[in-house]
Order: sequence, then structure tokens, then C-alpha cells
Amino acid sequence: MLNSKYFLPLFLVFFFSLFSFAFITVKSETAGNVRNGTRDSTRLVYNASVVLEVNSKMGAMANICLSMALSDFYAKHPSYNTRLSLQRWDSLDGLVAASSEYLPQRSAEASFAIKLGGSSSPSQSPCIIRTAIVDFSRLAKATVAILENFEWNEVILVYEDMEYGKAIIPYLTDAIENMDIALSYKSAIPNSAEDFQILEELKVLMTMQGKVFVVHMTTNLASRLFFLANMAGMMNKGFAWLVTDGLSSFVDTMGMGAIALDSMKSVIGVRPYVPKTEALKNFKTRYKTLSLMKQNNEASELNLFGLWAYDTIWALAMTVERIGVVTSGFLKETVSKTSADARIAEIGPKGLLEEILSTSFRGISGDFDLVHGQLQPSAFEIFNLTRKGKGIIGYWTPNRGISRHLASAGNKLKKIIIPEETRRTLNERTMPTVRDKWRIGVPSKRGFTEFVNLHPGSNDNELPGFSIEVFKAVWEAALPGTEYEFKFIEGTYDELCSQVKDEKIDAAVGDISIVASRINCVDFTLPYLESGVAMLIKVSHNGPTDMWIFMKPLSWDLWLTITAICIFIGIVVRVLDRRENAEFSGSPRKQLSSILMFPCLSVATPQRDMVVTNCSRLVLVLWIFLAFILIQSYTANLSSILTVNQLQPTIPSLRELRKHYIGYQNQSFVKNFLINQLGFKESMLKPYGSVDDYQEALCNGSSNEGVAAIFDEIPYIKVFLAEYSTGYMMVGPTYRTDGLGFALPIGSPFVANFSRAILNFTQGKYMSPIEKKYFGKISIYQDETGPISSSSPSLSTKSFAGLFIIIGIIVLLALVVSESHILGRLVQRYIFHNSHDVSGPRVEPTTEMTNTSNLQENHNTNQISNRDESREEAVLEVHSS
Repeated sequence: MLNSKYFLPLFLVFFFSLFSFAFITVKSETAGNVRNGTRDSTRLVYNASVVLEVNSKMGAMANICLSMALSDFYAKHPSYNTRLSLQRWDSLDGLVAASSEYLPQRSAEASFAIKLGGSSSPSQSPCIIRTAIVDFSRLAKATVAILENFEWNEVILVYEDMEYGKAIIPYLTDAIENMDIALSYKSAIPNSAEDFQILEELKVLMTMQGKVFVVHMTTNLASRLFFLANMAGMMNKGFAWLVTDGLSSFVDTMGMGAIALDSMKSVIGVRPYVPKTEALKNFKTRYKTLSLMKQNNEASELNLFGLWAYDTIWALAMTVERIGVVTSGFLKETVSKTSADARIAEIGPKGLLEEILSTSFRGISGDFDLVHGQLQPSAFEIFNLTRKGKGIIGYWTPNRGISRHLASAGNKLKKIIIPEETRRTLNERTMPTVRDKWRIGVPSKRGFTEFVNLHPGSNDNELPGFSIEVFKAVWEAALPGTEYEFKFIEGTYDELCSQVKDEKIDAAVGDISIVASRINCVDFTLPYLESGVAMLIKVSHNGPTDMWIFMKPLSWDLWLTITAICIFIGIVVRVLDRRENAEFSGSPRKQLSSILMFPCLSVATPQRDMVVTNCSRLVLVLWIFLAFILIQSYTANLSSILTVNQLQPTIPSLRELRKHYIGYQNQSFVKNFLINQLGFKESMLKPYGSVDDYQEALCNGSSNEGVAAIFDEIPYIKVFLAEYSTGYMMVGPTYRTDGLGFALPIGSPFVANFSRAILNFTQGKYMSPIEKKYFGKISIYQDETGPISSSSPSLSTKSFAGLFIIIGIIVLLALVVSESHILGRLVQRYIFHNSHDVSGPRVEPTTEMTNTSNLQENHNTNQISNRDESREEAVLEVHSS
């Protein structure tokens, strides 16, 4: 029976992702246990325990790779006398989580390995063999070689706050010990950190001197880190990011999200090199086919860890074949105890371990070589992520160091591609730094001091200008505690921006317009003030010359409609008062004259007894109301026409303006705008620098050494109009620009900081007091302007259609009510008459009824005659008197 001292727990541990973990154990136990080694009819079978999280993507991928490894190995070696059998465990039930040491996965797996082997590190336990984590010593050396190649002398380590992340620190420290490279800061970020906590840490990193970051963490945390870094503007030109294998091994697969990968443009990665062989290509094809056949949707895309799992099974199968040792159970059943004891005693635990460590072969992942219990990749590949994908820029090997090609030595890496798509080697000189005192360039100008009012020797605390006060508030929010000094720059605003590009100043502030011609030398913040280009002209006072101008307030269709309504009202009143109003009696000519004159007289000289009946009074009130509205509308429109006619621009169109001299603000971009976009000749353009210069030039006019118009941005025109409010006008279409902003070097990480601070400030409560301080009650923001029209649009029938309809309906109702007796007679004659004919004999009128009707008609006739006679007598008395 085997002695228990020969018990050897041996772990070959390989890792797959943040959520998956697998390890293999091979044990030789006492002869009384037959589970670990059995014999079929011809071969020895060795059982190996495998713990997989099969429901995870990485665990499902590993399971497929393990099965393919066994199948391929024994298909290639059918004559071997041993067989390896994998006993899979589908969970880690009952395991207590412990802090993970060197493991980029969850703590439960490390806890399990620690319980079985006493340690998860090969250096701490000879029973641990690690085949799927890169040797940190070689990884650190490759990382430092990349830093040295790009001449990056200062680096910041950003790692995950766990044992896997911390493990690289001593190796990285040792690797840079004899190099001219400083590890200036180490930033530990826990996997449980919230996004706002990561952003706070990024803000701290942004203010540091070093701008080269080495990221050593797992994919889950790294994906969030780069997404937030991109939002913070730290993925732009001026920053360098180098990621280790914990992240770089997943950039070819779906292990990294698309959003995270899109945020990682210009990142440099280092990872173990995998030769592009025919065997690898065939394996990838079979893996994809097998995954589809099994309909395993959980399996992730094949990556480096799956290849290492495949090679690990091959190594284990080779080892058990060479050993040829049977377990105690097999010895008990088929082999003599003496020979088994002798074989086990001959090999021993140390010999068994040496057999495994001595295994070396060429696998699909490259050379499989174990050194001190650790798989040692023979080479590392270095790549650069761009918008077009992943580009290999070089390799690193322990013997040759950095090389552009794997077979060559002594070559530098290929140039990397920064986000602006310009090829160059990123070096320390291009990195932005937080200086002890920033050099802020401001334009030196004498006019429009409402925006910039700084001069050499002036006190910038007393009315420095609107733009300068905005900058001060934004600076305190973006870079609190950092000092700066103003540098006064003579020349144009384009020259001011060129000073930023040439690194003579660190930033340019003031009333700098954001235009396309300047984005090649600076990056602009978000605008703090909207703007646009418009035209300023002097207006003349000319009276109207059109003899028919009195007709223009109303359109011709409205004039005809009013005429028709007058006739209609006269007819309606004639019908309503025909029996009781003598004004509408007499000859046809007289009645026609009354009908036509009544609407006009009722409006011009209204009298109380113009109408008699109640219905006619209602119609008269409605007509007077309508006439009053029409008269007021006519008066208002005519006044508008006469006013606009007196404010006609001196030059009506751009075509005519090109024949005259035109002004613009000195040092601004408007000059190039007038030449390139509006087609003005440079010889016809004159620069001016202040509000008074504008006023003098417009007063003189183009023919008297002045200008016919001035083109400038709207905020400056508003300042001019606030001082000269009469006689000048902003007209013409508005040519939009992106507004006024601050200029920083291209790729500066502080652009995002300043832009966020500008948004917070302009949308806060402190912007309005500064505006009132410098501009008073005028609005300097962009307004819509348009060409001046010489006439106001005429009112049409459609403008009063609703009123016409309402009054028309009421008038018709009054007419129906007044003449209801006619309707009653019609009803009696045509409805009741017909019903009598159908239902019974017709009732003939009696002599008494006829006489009564005649008497009533005679009475009415006598009343009318007596009324006419009395009126004629009254008229005669007036004439005689």
C-alpha cells in the first residue's frame, strides 16, 4: 500500500475572465482509492478534476477548448497506453471567498486554490503550476522597453486595487530601477468604484506632471475607465496610454464592449505573441463550427486564454504518458503491490513535479515552456489601436528587446497614430503640463473695451472687460489654485492663436471668434457668447413719394369687400325699416341714394333716430363696430408704412455695396470673410478699431473718405447701437459663426475642463450680473435681422374673415326675426293650406271677416298719410321761417 507521504496535490491553474475560472488537479492517492486511476481493457485512465463556471462566456469557451484538446491529442497519439479523463465541476459551491492573489478573477476561485494547494503563487508553493497568467517579470520588462523607446521619462501606474493589480508593482519598480524613467504616481482603483469616483481620480491624474499612463487591470474595470477618460478629454492628443495583457488580450474578441473599444483610440497594448500558424487557423475554424453545432450561445469568442487551456491539456496528457504510474486502486486490482510501491517510490513527489515542469513542446499558442512553475511566453507583440483597427507596431523578446519585426533586432517601433490622425512619435516635449504659472495671452486693443480692457501696467481687478471676467470665473472652476499671468500680444487674432501653437503662450483668452481658419493651430473651448456677422448702416429720412400710398394699407380685395358690405348693410336696414322709416320711402332714386349713403352717414355723423326698429338698431351697432375696427387697422398700417418709408437704407443690396467702401473691425477675421465669402475687393475695405471710428466713417459716407456700411459681429454692433441709438441700424442677413471662446493648444486635455466650466458658468446665476455690469440693459446675444422693406404688407380680406362671418350671421338672423310674419304667411299658405286640402273641406272667409280686414288696411293707410302730411307741414314751416 502506498505511503501517504507520496500524496501530491498538483494544480495547473489557468484563468479566463473576470467571471470565469478553471483549474485542473491531478492527484495520486492511497491504493485504497480507485477513483483517480483505473484500467480499461488496454489502457490506464487518469482522472483530472476541472472546476469551470460553464454558464459564463469564458467558462463555456474553456470547456469547448478542453474537449477539443483531449480529442485532438489522442487522435494524434492513438497508441499511447494512458488516457486522461476530465472530471468537470460546474460550480464552486461551499467555497468561502478569499482575497485573490495574482488572480484577475473573483476571489472565490483563489480561495479554492489556496485551500487545496496552500497558496495560489508558484513562488510560494511548489505544488502550483500557473499556465495562463503572463510572467509579470517579463511583462514589466516589455512595458519599460516601450516607455524607453518612446522616450517617456515619467509614468503613472493605474491598477486595479486587488492582488492581481498590485502584483506588477515590484516587477515594474525593479525594471525601471536602472532606467531614466520615474514612476511618479500609483493610482489604485477598486473594481467596486462608482463612475463618479473614477472621474474624481481622473481629475487628479489630469493635473499631474506626467501624462503617460500604464493601465494594469481586468476588462470590466478597464472598459469603464477608458469610457470615462474619453468623456473627460484624456484620450486626446497629449496623453499616452499603455495597457497590459489583462486588457490587451481581449481587444480582438467580444470581451471588450464596442463603446469601450471606441474610446481607446491611440492606446498602445502589449500582450504575448501568438504565431499565425496553419494549425491555429484550423483550430479557430473548428472551434467556431463546434460552438455552433452545440448551439452554445454562452461561449465567448476564442481568445488567448482558450489557446493556453488547450496547450495545458496537451502538456498534462504528455506528462501522464511519460510517468506511466497507476493509482493505488489500479494497483490493488491488476498490479502487484511490490511493483507499484517500487514505481511510486522511484518517482516520488519531486520527480512527478519535475516531469511536468520538464514538459516542453510547440503548441498552438506558441512555445509551451514552464520556468519555476510559470508559463513563459517567448515574445510579446506591441500594437496601436486606431480608428481603422489594431496595427502591430513591433515586438519584444528577452534576448533582442524591442524590434520592428520579430526576426530582426535593434529597430525602433513604428510610429504610433494619435487621435488627430497625424503620424508622429509621441514624446515628452508634446505633453501639456500644469505650470507653476500659466502664460495667458490677451489681445492688445484700444477699442471695444467692454470686452477686453487690459493694458500693460493696468489693474486687471478694475473693469478688465467682459471676456476677462468670464475667463477668471471659468479658471477658478477648471484649475483652482493654479497661477497665471497675462501676456499682451500685438497683432491680429490669428497671430494670437499662432502664439499658442508655437508654445510661446499656454492659452489665449479674450473676445476670440471661433472660426474654421484657426482650428488648425488651436483647440477652442465651447463658446461663452453666441455671435454672428451682420451689417451696420446709416439710415436716411425720406418722405413718401407715391401718390396712391393711402390705398396701400388695405389690399384691393379688402377694399372691394368693404364696398360690398356697405351696400349689403344699406339694403338690410332698408328692408327692416321700410314700413316705419320714411327715409327709405319715396322714389326708387331716393331709396337707392338712402341705401348707399346710410352706411357712410352712420359712421361719419351717427344720430339716435336714424333707424326705428330694434332689429335695425342691432344691425347698425354691428356695422359701427366693424367700421371702427377697419378704421383703426387702416390708421395703424398707414402709420407703419409712412414710418418705414422714412427709414430706408442708403445702400439696399450687397451688389451695390461692392461698389462702395466697406468697413470692418481691425484685427478680426471679418476681413477674410468679406473677401472669401461675400466677394468684396480688398482695396474697398477699411479697418476701424472703436465705436467712435464706426460713427465717423458712417457719417462721412463712402464718397467722403468714409464707408457705406460696416460688417462686424453682432455683439460689437449691439455695443455701437447702445451708444448711437438713432440714425443707425443693423440690417441684412446674419452670417452665423460659432461664437467667442478661449484657445488652447491642439490636443490639450484642459479643453474639456474649460468647456464644462463655461457651460456651468453661462447657465448659472453669475453670468447676468457681469453682462449688466458691462452692457447695461442691452442684449449682446445674437438676434435675427433681415432686410428693411419699404412698405408694410397690406391687410387683406383674410385678415378679417372671422369678423365678417360673425357679423354676417347676426345680421341674417336679425333679418329673419324682423320678417317672421312673411315666413308665417308662407308657412300658412303652403303648409297648412295643403294639409287642409288633404284632411277636410276648405273654410271660406265670411263677409264679416272680409270687412274686418278691409277696415284694418284702411286704418293703416290713413295713419301713414297723416304722418306724411304732418312732416310736409313741418318742412314748410322751417322754410317759411
